Amino acid sequence: MTDIAFLGQGHMGAPMAGRLAEAGHRTTVWNRTAARCAPAAERGALTAATPAEAVRGAEVVITMLRDGDSVAAVLFGDHGAADHLAPGAVLVEMSTTGPDAVHALRGKLRADVALLDAPVVGSVPQATGGELRILLGGAEADAERVAGVLAVLGSVDRVGDLGAGASAKLIANLVTIATFSLIGESLALGDRMGLTADRTLDLLERSAIGGFVGRVRDRVGAADVPTRFGLGLAEKDLALVLAAGADPAGVAAGAHKPFADAVAAGLADRDISAVIADMRSRVGSADERRAL
Repeated sequence: MTDIAFLGQGHMGAPMAGRLAEAGHRTTVWNRTAARCAPAAERGALTAATPAEAVRGAEVVITMLRDGDSVAAVLFGDHGAADHLAPGAVLVEMSTTGPDAVHALRGKLRADVALLDAPVVGSVPQATGGELRILLGGAEADAERVAGVLAVLGSVDRVGDLGAGASAKLIANLVTIATFSLIGESLALGDRMGLTADRTLDLLERSAIGGFVGRVRDRVGAADVPTRFGLGLAEKDLALVLAAGADPAGVAAGAHKPFADAVAAGLADRDISAVIADMRSRVGSADERRAL
């Protein structure tokens, strides 16, 4: 049994912490909105009122938060966790923050606290089922210390030294998020040319992205889609890709614009698939186009 503190109980953090508690690890959870700790608590986790309280005595501390600013606030802000981390503790940073944020975090942490960056590939179903792919960066010896904990959450792919996990996650998310943008653009163009959505989706299912389209087709245009990957988080991740050095005139930038437009339209809390309907809403029909 390992003493674990889990900071962040959002769509991903809650099922992950619940799995750790059910696996027999002494798991203490914290979230800025305390009510979100309830699902993990129902599965055996303890709850803490502050990050500082949560990490006292923890051998492994996991952060699963929105972005680098959130991680910094939870660790170094009021009632922050950093000063209360036990000597020898391992901090496993599983948020999507980018490599620069990971290295900045290493520079601020005490030397006697180990740091791993371990963002994940997968969404709520994979977090619930313990089937996440964990992209881990950091020292091999530190990775071995948390192997049993991470095995409860999914499979570990150690991709390199510190920061490599965060870098790999940006590449993975660029492909996933840009594909949603590509589906949206294809459907919007099909709308303008008079093709039905089903016909366009049938064509896409027989294309190079066919497997992906088949997996998300039931979410295209559906009402009340549960949020598996928040649209606002997708926009944030593409902004990180651009900040990391992607071509400002390339695919990442082109994919980012419709997500930024959707966030501006108030869709940040919706599932990522909502960008498709938003893109289609911004173009005219075939008849309207012929009238121009």
